[in-house]
Amino acid sequence: MSTTWPLALNLTAGPVPAAKRRWPRALRIYVGIHSIWLVLYAFLEKGFAYAGWAPFYVSELLVLLGVVALIGTRSLPTLIRTPLGICVSCFLAWQAACTVPYVEEYGIDALRDGALWGYSLFAWVTAALVLRLRGFLHTAVTEHYQRFAQVYLVLGAAAWLASLFFRDALPRWPDTGVSIPLIKGGEYCVHIAGVMAFAFSGLSRKGGWIALIIADAMLGMGVRGGFLAFVVATAFIMLLRPRVQRVLLLAASGLIVVVTMATFDIHFSIPGMSREFSLDQLSDSVNSIVGVSDRQDLEGTKSWRLAWWSTITEYTLNGPYFWQGKGYGVNLADSDGFQVGTREEPLRSPHNSHLTFLARSGVPGFVLWVTVQLLWLGMMLRGYLQASRHRLELWPGFFAWVSAYWLAFAVSASFDVFLEGPMAGIPFWSLFGMGWGGYIPLQHRLQGAYAR
Repeated sequence: MSTTWPLALNLTAGPVPAAKRRWPRALRIYVGIHSIWLVLYAFLEKGFAYAGWAPFYVSELLVLLGVVALIGTRSLPTLIRTPLGICVSCFLAWQAACTVPYVEEYGIDALRDGALWGYSLFAWVTAALVLRLRGFLHTAVTEHYQRFAQVYLVLGAAAWLASLFFRDALPRWPDTGVSIPLIKGGEYCVHIAGVMAFAFSGLSRKGGWIALIIADAMLGMGVRGGFLAFVVATAFIMLLRPRVQRVLLLAASGLIVVVTMATFDIHFSIPGMSREFSLDQLSDSVNSIVGVSDRQDLEGTKSWRLAWWSTITEYTLNGPYFWQGKGYGVNLADSDGFQVGTREEPLRSPHNSHLTFLARSGVPGFVLWVTVQLLWLGMMLRGYLQASRHRLELWPGFFAWVSAYWLAFAVSASFDVFLEGPMAGIPFWSLFGMGWGGYIPLQHRLQGAYAR
């Protein structure tokens, strides 16, 4: 297989029309289904995640199909032998050890909480598809994602606004309060960050997107974690891919939006929420992130989060749950004493996916989680530097884009129950797998070039 990897990763500016037609039919069907699921999660999010019948929803269907596809690629042994594959395997083994003992006591709740690490299946599946299918990255990135980005800038913003302002008028899934669409600000901002990273990466030549991206991002200003994710990812991609023209366009677009809002005193309230769309809200959100805000609603949720996170670190780092945490299945909000109000779906995990790993799998599980993520990021940055040095067409842009997009996920996951659900968990691990699958054959390609 190694001799065909450079062809499998034909990420070039030109089309690869014949490659897709040679994909095995079953894998081609799976790629189509996986792609549709990702698009629907982005546009409908929770409104799509509830399609199905409890406890079997569309995400469980994709998991089953993913297992079959992974077996069909026959690339699993190759992935396991890589340093990242070994590290991910150790991470999964520990997470399973913190889940299986609790299945008998908590039943479906243990499996549902275990989805936090179970969605990593899609990292293996996506990486295996990259290795197995010729032209996969070209098709997925320079063709399909570019089309998605263009549409998301308009329809994604429309769906986000509809889920805020017209929630009562939208259709709902039977016996639930879940509307279609039902979008969280964190996921929305992360996808806008991904589009911004794509525009700056060099994979797209359409710099005119930037003004619309800035306008869309401002819609999420009331979501502190999501807005911070957008800002951090944008700064990161600008650092990796500095382009004077696009930096100036970004600055001009941002200035125009802010001046327009100030000149016309634009502000409107979001039904059912205490936050509004205005420059005052933007200022309060920024102050709350970097310091102390005068807004009680912002500071109240911030203090609540910090208190819970402190409790988790205390009973793991310095308490009785150092090794295996509290396990998967227990409701952490109830157990830790931080349940909020009367909710149709009680809160189960802290508003920080990283600390959920600490609380549920102890310090070893948390260390393995951090190690996996940092190892992957190191691989992406190494791939970026190698591809830049060897002038490998679109490869530097690819590694820069996946790294910035990943960073947006990681930042947003620090402020919300984020990776625990399929709406963010499946896209996150799919992106992880795409970068992983791209890095492996690139190394063999470069080693072959050095040998010659």
